[in-house]
Amino acid sequence: MTAAAAVLLAACTGTGTGPGKDPEATTTADTGAGTTTSPAASADPALAAACGEFWGDPDYTAPLSRVVLDRAATAPEVGPSDPFFYAMTGDDVDATFVDAPEGARTAATGLAEWFRTQPEQGQDADLESFRTAWQGVASECAEVSAAAAFAAQPGQDAPKPASLVCADVFDTPGTLTHFRNANVLTSNMFKLVGLSAQQVPGDRLDDVQATADLLTREIDRVDDDAVRSGLEQVRAPFQQALEGDMWSEGLSGPLDELGAACDAAGYDSPDSGELDDEPTDDDDGGLV
Repeated sequence: MTAAAAVLLAACTGTGTGPGKDPEATTTADTGAGTTTSPAASADPALAAACGEFWGDPDYTAPLSRVVLDRAATAPEVGPSDPFFYAMTGDDVDATFVDAPEGARTAATGLAEWFRTQPEQGQDADLESFRTAWQGVASECAEVSAAAAFAAQPGQDAPKPASLVCADVFDTPGTLTHFRNANVLTSNMFKLVGLSAQQVPGDRLDDVQATADLLTREIDRVDDDAVRSGLEQVRAPFQQALEGDMWSEGLSGPLDELGAACDAAGYDSPDSGELDDEPTDDDDGGLV
């Protein structure tokens, strides 16, 4: 494990003695579905408040980060027709971090400026600069937010809170995944293996492989056994397709199982009847 990963692991689990970190300052509480970690007592309260509002820890109910991802994904298509709408997202980012420490405020300004300058360029909008700005905010918040820690270093192998995994599956736009659209992961998966039974599209096996890999990463690091089991059931039709069985029984049952596990872990997951399995034009997604 690299030094950076160790620091992030300490931030997410409350362990370790990194620079400026009081090993006694972080408290944990047993919720019956795993262990949750509160921010270190030594963390700047203004930083914790701003980052908490942006990233949504610990319940991940409609955080601003989700809106930011959605609008970044739709900007190339919609931005030129209504740049003011996207500029308002920048205003929301600035307002969230207005009282934060200088480093976080500066990072947030960079993200806000992206929304004021890039959407109006449409297909020429620089999504890589969005990723850089996004990870800049994540890095500033990593000490006080598990979601930020994993956004700052997506490939780390530290244990990942089940509620965050569930939010990433059910509610987080796929802007920075291989799908690169505003659809949430479940909606993107339906186009590959279906909510109900369907044939897996043979021309999308690259996406099937990438999705199986994404699910495997979440399975390997989620900190809850029931959520892990649910994710394995969701992954199964992707693995079967990669092994040559192109008929999928769909994700309705597996997502019900995963949703129940997420509910038990403290995340309010949508019922299968609430999930959107309608395709959007060109898989570009839309506001969610």
